Amino acid sequence: MADEEKKEDHRREEYIANRLAGLFYTPAAKLANFMKNVLSEDNMRSLHTFLGDADMMFLLCQNTTGDNYSFNSDIPAPSAFKKKGVLLIRSERGEEITEQNLEQTLLFMEFSKNSLQHMSRILQDVYLPVLNNPNNQQGWSDLVSKDLMDKYHNFLGFIYVTIGLVQGRTLLPLPPSDATTSTRTTSKDKAHILEGSIITWTKQIKNVLKQDPETALKQGSNPGPLVELEFWQNKAENLNSIHEQLQSDKIKKVTKFLDQNKSTYTVPFSKLQKEVQAARTEANSNYKYLQTLEKWFLDLMDENKDLVELPELFIPVMHIILLIWNHSEYYNKPARLVVLIREICNALIVQACKFISGHDIFALIQDDAAGEACNKLGLTLDVCSKFKEAYFDYKSKANNTWTITTNALFVRLDAFTERCQDIQHLTKTIVQFGKLAKIEIGGTKGKTLTTSVAQIYKEFEDAVEKFRSVGYDIMDISEKRFDDDFYEFRCSIKELERRLGSVLTQGFDDSDTIYGRFKLLDSFEGLLNRPIIQDELEKKHIILLESYKQDLKIVQSIFMEGKVLIDKRDERAPVYKNLPPVAGALKWTRSLMERIKEPMEKLSTFNKAILDREEYKDVQKLYASLMKGIADYEKKKVEEWFDEVDSSSDEKLKQPLLDRSEEEMLHVNFDPALVRLLREVKYFSLLGEDIPEKGQDIYSHAERYRTQVGQLDMIVDTYNNIKATLHPVEEPLVRNRIQKMDETLKKGFDELKWENANIRAFIDDSMSV
Repeated sequence: MADEEKKEDHRREEYIANRLAGLFYTPAAKLANFMKNVLSEDNMRSLHTFLGDADMMFLLCQNTTGDNYSFNSDIPAPSAFKKKGVLLIRSERGEEITEQNLEQTLLFMEFSKNSLQHMSRILQDVYLPVLNNPNNQQGWSDLVSKDLMDKYHNFLGFIYVTIGLVQGRTLLPLPPSDATTSTRTTSKDKAHILEGSIITWTKQIKNVLKQDPETALKQGSNPGPLVELEFWQNKAENLNSIHEQLQSDKIKKVTKFLDQNKSTYTVPFSKLQKEVQAARTEANSNYKYLQTLEKWFLDLMDENKDLVELPELFIPVMHIILLIWNHSEYYNKPARLVVLIREICNALIVQACKFISGHDIFALIQDDAAGEACNKLGLTLDVCSKFKEAYFDYKSKANNTWTITTNALFVRLDAFTERCQDIQHLTKTIVQFGKLAKIEIGGTKGKTLTTSVAQIYKEFEDAVEKFRSVGYDIMDISEKRFDDDFYEFRCSIKELERRLGSVLTQGFDDSDTIYGRFKLLDSFEGLLNRPIIQDELEKKHIILLESYKQDLKIVQSIFMEGKVLIDKRDERAPVYKNLPPVAGALKWTRSLMERIKEPMEKLSTFNKAILDREEYKDVQKLYASLMKGIADYEKKKVEEWFDEVDSSSDEKLKQPLLDRSEEEMLHVNFDPALVRLLREVKYFSLLGEDIPEKGQDIYSHAERYRTQVGQLDMIVDTYNNIKATLHPVEEPLVRNRIQKMDETLKKGFDELKWENANIRAFIDDSMSV
């Protein structure tokens, strides 16, 4: 039984292999090698699967490389076809293929890359002669014969047209040659057949002439600018092809015959030919000019190009468009410009969505990087704005010939920017509310209010998470569900803002100092600009203004009282004890200015409704008056000190090094005014104030003066100690020594001044004595 099955399989295999050899036109010399390749182990496995599976309808045998053949149950795409294949087809699903029914059940069909051309050739060269043969029409009536051949010719024409459509061309099917040359066909019938061809050609040509670049935009496919180039290229090539066909001898014979027979179709068709010529000229011209933009459009749509690099392309693109507008005979119509600009806008939107997609935004939010998403959306909006700016710049250069409504050009780009603004609002909201996670409110109600803030933040995170769960790309402007989802999110946020405003109000009332209130507002920085919270805090802002106004008056009173004490050098003057008078006064005035300056800066950030109130204007005037008064006082103190330095510093340095009191005691004659000057210069430098040139010069020798004064103090102390403790009985014993000391120190009383350069030698001599 098994042997019988093997023999049957072998006979089926031989039959199939022989049929394939014939279909692949295998020469006798290569037949053995062909049979070996076709009947290989892998091929037989595939073949047995096909023969054994009654539901498997076909199997493809294809010449892969050289003399190698393979079986495949999947038909590859036409582009993958390199050589001819043969399709083994089961005539009926579920039918078992046996040795007995092999010839009836298994069909073979040649299969190639150009299957339509192959089919057309068989129909033309094989079946048509067979059907036209009178011997094969015996027993047919003239009506049946005519009807069959008409339908067959129509089918041939349909295949010919389809081949052209596949190639992107319009092929005009010619009338059957036998119908026009046959002596059995009357002139009237011939004219009827040819008029049918004219009607078909007219429909085909009008379809091409009706093609418009705006069609793709109307269909909602959102094409890029390269599609505009491809459209005019294809239309130009198609019309050139039609023109060549219309100029062919065969079509000229058709029109000539109809003209001779006074057909009514010849005049309209002649007009149509002129329309083809005009449209062909326009298409070729438009494509020629648009080719100058190809390089820039390729850069604009380059997937590897960063969005922020695109603005550098806008000016060249708009400049070339303006040149085309000025020089092209056909591409200078508003309708053409609308299509091109809208397609450029589509390319911008595609690039922007690659730069920051909805998935990217949600990923950044998940990673607590909503600020980065906000910045990227800002860059996207900036790029879109720059393109519109470039357009309007060149519109002005076009001498008002670009009479196009903005909405017609930027309808989709504006919708996209609006979507970006909505999503940017979302990310800003996340950034602002993110600060609530770390806020701690002080005061007697601090714990309760902090708990309320934590609850608000948790509900905010839930609202964000719900929005993140939408199942679409939020950057896709065709997705209309976004509007409803975003509206729901904003409603949730508004409710949270109202509750947050209530928390802020309670915290404000709980704080009893202006600085505590400002600190509370600083904690919620960013959120304070949200309209609902601003409305909640508006009354509190008035209270804050009044508190600040009272503080300004207190500072003004402190200033007026303090400056009087400073000018009198009263010990109660508000100057730090370790600071010199002028620098101390400046430090005090700076502290007053800092006290009032920071609150005023914060007040100036309040909303416009507060800034327009009379209360704020009164505070502003008082602040400006007080700041001017303090600044003027500072200027006066500095100028007085400058005058003092210039007038007295030289005089003080010309004083002798030493001086003797009435009790014959020595002291170092370094004027206290110089000591004060050096201290003033030091602290002026720390305060960042200007220092007079004379003061800088003296301060540059400060270390030298300090060393000299110290050493002279040691000498004077030693001398005074000897004079004070010497007993009259001992005086004769050391008289010579004292006289020598007096002679050595005499230069310090008479000759040497603080500005002299040889003080060092004097000190050394005095120390040695």
